[in-house]
Amino acid sequence: MCIRVFSALMVFVMAAVSVEAGGKVWTPKVGSDERRMVLDAARVPVERDLGQPVVFNVRHLRVSADWAFLYGIPQGPGGRSIDYTKSIYAEDVKAGAFNEGAAVLLARAGAGWRVVTYSVGFGDVVWDVWDEEFGAPEWLWP
Repeated sequence: MCIRVFSALMVFVMAAVSVEAGGKVWTPKVGSDERRMVLDAARVPVERDLGQPVVFNVRHLRVSADWAFLYGIPQGPGGRSIDYTKSIYAEDVKAGAFNEGAAVLLARAGAGWRVVTYSVGFGDVVWDVWDEEFGAPEWLWP
């Protein structure tokens, strides 16, 4: 009996350690306050760069207790295409050196979120060094 209790306790401890080491990560449900808060925070620098309102077509969204990562395609309200000629990326688009994706790394700030770094229109994967640069867990990335 004692061995069974000990074994059950060890299974519980190992499960708790693996969640802590690997991090509990989830994707907030569409329509949830949590998802809205992450996307609203991510929207601020992207809208500033694009010079127009943005709605994200979310391709990848992962959240943990302290971090959030978004990869999506910025669109105008109602799914309209972004007019990049009005943005800081107009020359890159004209030169054919622009990808419509946006990647945003956020950190929890009290009850909300703050943008740590972001990239719009990148050609290569930009987030593969964000774990080293900013201390974010790499298991957030796609």
